[in-house]
Amino acid sequence: MTDLISISDGVVEYTDAGMGAPLVLLHGGTGDIREWGASVGYFARQYRVLVYNRRGYGNSTPRLDFPPTYHDADVADLLKFLDALGLNDPVRLCGFSDGATIALMFAARFPSRVAALVLIAGHIYVEAKTQQGLLRAKRLFETGVQKKERDEAAHKMQGRRAWFDLWLDEQFRQWFNIEEALGKIRCPAFVVQGTEDEYANVSQARRIAEGIPNAGLYLVAGAKHYIHGGDQAEALCERVMTFLGDNSGGMGAE
Repeated sequence: MTDLISISDGVVEYTDAGMGAPLVLLHGGTGDIREWGASVGYFARQYRVLVYNRRGYGNSTPRLDFPPTYHDADVADLLKFLDALGLNDPVRLCGFSDGATIALMFAARFPSRVAALVLIAGHIYVEAKTQQGLLRAKRLFETGVQKKERDEAAHKMQGRRAWFDLWLDEQFRQWFNIEEALGKIRCPAFVVQGTEDEYANVSQARRIAEGIPNAGLYLVAGAKHYIHGGDQAEALCERVMTFLGDNSGGMGAE
């Protein structure tokens, strides 16, 4: 069951499960809140888990294009979402892929609003491997659209294509780099990536962990990009829960 909440210039679809200190899960660029699956119930044992669809996903406010600065807009939306829920105290953020990038940027800009940070398969720059993997993913997406005979004009289809097109743009690859934000993060951080990630080399995770003061690094042997939906999902949840518990600051489940 999902709910809708109004922000200043739109609506956000979200789920709210569990009790305790708030933990916000941020989905990837080709997914939505459903990608977290059983992880929500697992984390809800100890935390109040909030999962929301970003603008352009699910039943949140539609988005037809993804400009190069869309991460900035999503950071702003995250702040609006937290404010709309009255969450003024620091929260825990756990982001996957695009969601990890947004969580990272948010923690750098609003350090007083984040108690702990989990970054799963995030990106701070665009690699050739990223674009090669996304080109394959876009072809599968287009094939899926054709098989399902979906309306080519549907706003969700337009938005998804725009997201792919941006990440496949060579100018975006040359322009996008947020490494300078890493040193501004002040909360405990846990960086995770699969060693067989189709969209990034493990060197990217290493650079993220090295750039954030006192960050931990967990390279999941044999795992691909979608770690929290594969065979390693349970082990990943356990590691994340341990990290959050070790850095609860006395604000764990009540």
